[in-house]
Amino acid sequence: MHSAIKATPEFIAGATEVAIGFSSLEITKASLGAVGTVGEAIKPFIPLIAAVTSIIGEVVKIYENVEYNKKICNALMDRVQIADGAIKILNRRKQENEKNFRNEEYYKAFVKFTDVMTRIKDFIKDVSQLQGYKKYLHASSIKDKFSNLVNDFEIVMKDLNFTMTIANEEQRKIDQQALTEDIAEMTRFLEKIEGGITCGNNQINTVLQEVILIKNQIESIHDIKKSNLPIPESIKANKIEPNELTDPLGGKKSDRRGKGEPYTYRKSLKQSIDVACIPTTLPDDNSQKTQKIQAQLTILGKLRDSPNILKFYGLSYIDNRLVKVFEWAEFGTLREVYNEYDISWTAKVTIALDICRGITFLHSCSILHHDIRCENIMVTARLEPKITNFEYARLTTDSTSNLTNITEIVHWLAPEKLRNANTQSYNMKCEVFSFGMLLWELAFEKIPYERWEMAKIKEYVLSNKREKITFGKATPEIKNLQKIYAKIIVSAWQDDPQIRASLQQIFLELHDLYTTYCSSGYNTSPALKPDKTLDLDGSRAISVSDEGGFDLPDLDMEFSIDAIQEIIPLEEGIAAHKRKETEVAWECFNAHAELDNTTAKYWKGYYLWEGYAGQKDRVEASKLFQAAADDGLADAQLRYAFSLVGNPGTKFNKNVFIEYLTKAADNNNSTAQFNLGDLYIHGKLGVPKDELLGKKYLKLAALSNQPKAIEILQKLNINIYNDD
Repeated sequence: MHSAIKATPEFIAGATEVAIGFSSLEITKASLGAVGTVGEAIKPFIPLIAAVTSIIGEVVKIYENVEYNKKICNALMDRVQIADGAIKILNRRKQENEKNFRNEEYYKAFVKFTDVMTRIKDFIKDVSQLQGYKKYLHASSIKDKFSNLVNDFEIVMKDLNFTMTIANEEQRKIDQQALTEDIAEMTRFLEKIEGGITCGNNQINTVLQEVILIKNQIESIHDIKKSNLPIPESIKANKIEPNELTDPLGGKKSDRRGKGEPYTYRKSLKQSIDVACIPTTLPDDNSQKTQKIQAQLTILGKLRDSPNILKFYGLSYIDNRLVKVFEWAEFGTLREVYNEYDISWTAKVTIALDICRGITFLHSCSILHHDIRCENIMVTARLEPKITNFEYARLTTDSTSNLTNITEIVHWLAPEKLRNANTQSYNMKCEVFSFGMLLWELAFEKIPYERWEMAKIKEYVLSNKREKITFGKATPEIKNLQKIYAKIIVSAWQDDPQIRASLQQIFLELHDLYTTYCSSGYNTSPALKPDKTLDLDGSRAISVSDEGGFDLPDLDMEFSIDAIQEIIPLEEGIAAHKRKETEVAWECFNAHAELDNTTAKYWKGYYLWEGYAGQKDRVEASKLFQAAADDGLADAQLRYAFSLVGNPGTKFNKNVFIEYLTKAADNNNSTAQFNLGDLYIHGKLGVPKDELLGKKYLKLAALSNQPKAIEILQKLNINIYNDD
């Protein structure tokens, strides 16, 4: 059965090296050697090989940011890796391929190969992102496209005489299953996501494409060396006339926010919409910087199609002071909400689901927020979460942000950014990690690693440790909700970005959780409760008699829910035995024995025989000794032989005893050699004496410094080192 090939670090490094310092063509020429040395025949192939090498590098980069249809992309990445290996072999064996290089049909096949690799790259790019996925209106079109690509790849690999290790019937079944599962998941996702991302008939909202087009226009000024083209004058933030902003009816103290100037003011837009007016500055010129800010504000205005992003209405003036006009959020930030109230568990799930929708909307517009945490989520009077504060937001194609507030956001920062904040690109997987930390923050209503120094957080997270997930007292239904919610958190904060959950997976799991537990049947209590009402993490004193005496929580961990129970290496178990840590050793031996490890069977039998770690069963021990003995383990052969002597649950059989003792002796076990030599030289157990055989085994034991064998030979005046 085919085992899927992974994009190993070595493969990735090899495939992307073309992007570092040299052009693909230069590197290909260097790797192939001088044209005159290899022969004029190879000349036409140099640009083709360079193109394929470059395409492979691009595919690897695209794959690093796959958000959707990952199984389909994995199946194609298997082919990409095979292609990469084939190119490397072609380079290594170029002399042997000179005949092919002179064949015009071979050249044409290589041109087709370049085309197929380009199509594979484009398909992965399309199906892995929502913007590209909308090209495929029907599941059948994706299946047809995939099948055509695979067939064309196999044909051209055969035409080029490249080795194929993936074209078999079993692999085709795996591919079809991947297609079926990914398409089903994508269909369900588009049916549920809403949030401005889809419109009727699960079609992807065209506003996402509008944002992309505006983004593409302003990208031209990111690098002045590339282009000095100005952004079109039409790309400007909406202007709101000052007279359209009036004081709200029934003004109150909370209409002015902030700890000091400049304050944020609540106003009424067109006497019907509550808005927040935030003082700002904007250079009064037409410089590229001003144009860029205007374009970014235009994009921000476009994002209002998402109900989970704080609406930006435009720019205006209050008392001759420039202000940005945003949607008013009655409750302030989500952090302010949880500091003042306890948020019910069903409300937490609802809020989390809507935040996930908002982040998905941003990613679908190729925008990364860079600072996902509860402080950057505003909450309306209806408890609707709205993502805000786009100060550090960047386009997915932008270079890494220079995060000046690193000491603040480090609590939510992905481990790969912690390892190298300046050079590691911030990507969608980093944002997923931050969202996972936000989910934890929302659950326990406090900042992760609160009051920890940055260095301590970095060391802790990079040691693959995370905040504790320990829940307090709750009803059985809420306990089930908490357990699933915790699994979602853990899936988002995995250290390895490649196994970190995608936003699509997180959304679907949150949606299932919402559907199950946030219906009217469970969602009967107020969404907001007085502060300190809930025992969120079990830290408060609980009386088991309260509210009918619910079971106390039994979930207390630092990293994983229902995580795989790691098995320590067998060598560590043996070391624990030597330290007399018998409980640790027993767990290790038992686990490895269940996995059919011969040495572990012996050690488990030994523990059962001696009664270590509170375990004693000599009949079972004897069976384990025999199993390990039959696998050729000398110590087990010796132990099994002696387990037949005086063991109440086992019938003694002299022939079997001698058989296994002999096996152990012939397997160079000195104790077995001594006992077998003693048996033959003295005729024990009714065995006829055989001094020659006895001396043979005793000498072998003595040469291994077996003290009793040496003692017997000395009494018999037998020299260990000669044949007399």
